[in-house]
Amino acid sequence: MKKEIVMFLVFCSLFLFVSSLVYGQGDNSQDPNVNLALLDEATVSGSVPEGMARGKPEDILWDPVKQDFAYPSEYHEYGIPFEDKLVATKDDPFYWMVEWQTPKNINYITVGGAYENQPQPNTPWAIQYWDSENEKWIDVPKAHNGWEADTLNGVGGWINNGVFQWRGLEPIVTTKLRVIAYCDTTDEFVDNDTLKSIHFRGTNGNVKSVLIQYLDFSNAEPDNEKDEMVNLGLLPEAVVSAAFKAREYEYIRGQPATILFDPVKGDFYEITEWGEFGYPFEFDAGYPTEEDPFYWMVEWPVPKYVNYFTWGGVYGNQPQPYTLWAVQYWDGEEWVTVMNGVGGSKAEGRPGVDTDAESVWQSETPIVTTKFRLAVWSDGINPLVSFHIRGRGGHTWNWDERDSTFKAVLLQYRDLTKIADEKTDDRPKDFSLRQNYPNPFNPITEIAFTVSKNEHVKLSVYNLKGEEICVLLNEVKKPGDYKVIFDGSSLSSGVYLYRLETESGFSLTRKMVLIK
Repeated sequence: MKKEIVMFLVFCSLFLFVSSLVYGQGDNSQDPNVNLALLDEATVSGSVPEGMARGKPEDILWDPVKQDFAYPSEYHEYGIPFEDKLVATKDDPFYWMVEWQTPKNINYITVGGAYENQPQPNTPWAIQYWDSENEKWIDVPKAHNGWEADTLNGVGGWINNGVFQWRGLEPIVTTKLRVIAYCDTTDEFVDNDTLKSIHFRGTNGNVKSVLIQYLDFSNAEPDNEKDEMVNLGLLPEAVVSAAFKAREYEYIRGQPATILFDPVKGDFYEITEWGEFGYPFEFDAGYPTEEDPFYWMVEWPVPKYVNYFTWGGVYGNQPQPYTLWAVQYWDGEEWVTVMNGVGGSKAEGRPGVDTDAESVWQSETPIVTTKFRLAVWSDGINPLVSFHIRGRGGHTWNWDERDSTFKAVLLQYRDLTKIADEKTDDRPKDFSLRQNYPNPFNPITEIAFTVSKNEHVKLSVYNLKGEEICVLLNEVKKPGDYKVIFDGSSLSSGVYLYRLETESGFSLTRKMVLIK
């Protein structure tokens, strides 16, 4: 009997061990003094062929115990030498990788970008983990919340300079993690399928890198400073979500993150059909209560200072005059309301204009929180019908409001005194030509530009030989923002140029890529 008990306990132990691998539990605990890439079982590698690389993969690792780089190096970087070229495609990218013998929990990742004189402004990148069950690389998701999750990928950004830092609400569990970059033919630092001067680097500034860790964020302090160019909902660690409890996802229009305004782009984070999130037109969502509301929410692993929030209301043909709403933050125990009302701006067709205070919350004293939301619920008499939240101040496939000074959805910690200055003069001060979107495209793309005064404007498309293919615009325009649709259906795949010229001598050319 004793032998049978021992065998049973051994079997249970083995079952729990195997289950931990199957159901995604790593074998490491939270520890701020451990860089998982420095464990004895860790193997660090990279894709640059031997003899071509500058630095070694381990040269960019940070040791949290030494508070210094783990290994001495001239520049603490890994990649290819200055002005050298490396073939790097999406299927066969430039990468830095670490792998372990057993699965690891990971919720903190930092990576240093290239130096300022070696930028990669259009280089696609991603942080990926190995899915052993399906045997493929997957971009690290920001959240597992029932919605199509944003992932750790992008174009340019931190690769230009500085440090990328991510903290996850939920740890990923994997035996392999890698950072990749690959060629985009619109980048001046690439030639066909080759990247120029590409590298990742370690950094010893306020944010250290390269660090891969499993941390406890429960007692963390707020880490953000005032910055009007940052939407806190767009931080790499921000998780934007919504909850509908018993209501079904199939009836939702849009995604929670697509209504966010990006102050750097001066447009929405993602261009969509209508720039909205909520229920479809005429859909009856019933009678959600204050305890179980419709809500749109942002949360972070580490607390943030917040003192400014803007949002847009519903369209004029979908009013909500009796809808109860509240702007709320989580204080660690319960939701605290900082602003609330009934209907108001939500019942109007164009809420959130400069004079509409009900679509703006601001406070001289910032709140400190890990969760911030806009909650909406029924008065118990009237159901929620067609309800949604709108983005404002950007453009969609169907409308353009980039000339509006009101921007939403925008969540910030900022200098409030600058808001009035931003609204004093809406007139364009300079000519500009924006990068086409989408890019690459097939076969339709949009080209946006700004005119600063009454002037004759010409917008043309050329091939790489300098031959004019077509003229999209050739007329006098008033000051303002404009967009033109280009249809490349009759053209073959390749790189094309588009040029904006004015009679006063302004001229700017950009590249675009047609892929069929």
